[in-house]
Amino acid sequence: MMIVVLVLALPIGVAASIYLEEFAPKNRWTDLIEVNIANLAAVPSIVFGILGLAIFINIMGLPQSAPIVGGLVLSLMTLPTVIIATRAALKAVPPSIRDAALGVGASKMQAIFHHVVPLAAPGILTGAIIGLAQALGETAPLLLIGMVAFVKDYPAAPPEGFFDATSALPVQVYNFTTRGDPAFFERASGAIIVLLVFLLIMNAAAIMLRRRFERRW
Repeated sequence: MMIVVLVLALPIGVAASIYLEEFAPKNRWTDLIEVNIANLAAVPSIVFGILGLAIFINIMGLPQSAPIVGGLVLSLMTLPTVIIATRAALKAVPPSIRDAALGVGASKMQAIFHHVVPLAAPGILTGAIIGLAQALGETAPLLLIGMVAFVKDYPAAPPEGFFDATSALPVQVYNFTTRGDPAFFERASGAIIVLLVFLLIMNAAAIMLRRRFERRW
C-alpha cells in the first residue's frame, strides 16, 4: 500500500507543484486551485475514506480490502501535503538563481529543472517524508474501504497482491487494542514498534538524501 502511495503521490505532487509555481499563469483559475489544495490539506482523513468508497469501490468496481484501493485513498490524502511542501521549497530558492541561469542563455525549462529543482530537492524530500509518515499511520479511511476483514492468507506478490484482500498495520493495531485478551495488547505493542521502526528508517533515509542533495548558495 505504501508502494502505491510512493509511486502515485510523489511524482504527481511534485509535478503539480512545479507547474503551479513555475509555469501556470496567475489568474482566477490557479487561485481557485491553490485555495482548494489548501482546503484539502485540512480535510479530515475520514472524508477521503468516504470518497474512496464512493469512487474506487462503488463506481470503478475495485475490490474491497485491496492494497490498491488503500493506496489510492492515501495518495489522495497525501497529495495536498506534498504539493504545499514542494511549493514552499521552490519559493525558497532565490530568484537570482533563475535570473542567472536565464542570463547565460538557458531556457526556462533548463533553468527550472537544472537549477531550481535540484536546489529545492531537500525541501521536496522533507515534504514527501511528511506526507508518507502521515499516510503510514492513518486508520479511519482504511476502515471505510473494508480493510478490517479477517485475512487468512498472505497476499500474493505484486502485481497480483495489489488486488488481494489484506489489512493494514494501523488497522490491526486498532483491532488488537479493542480485544479483551491481554495477548492482543502485546501484539499491538509489537505492531506499534514495527511502525515506529519503519518511520525511523524513512526519516533516516530522508536525512541522508537531504545531505547528499543539499547545496549552498
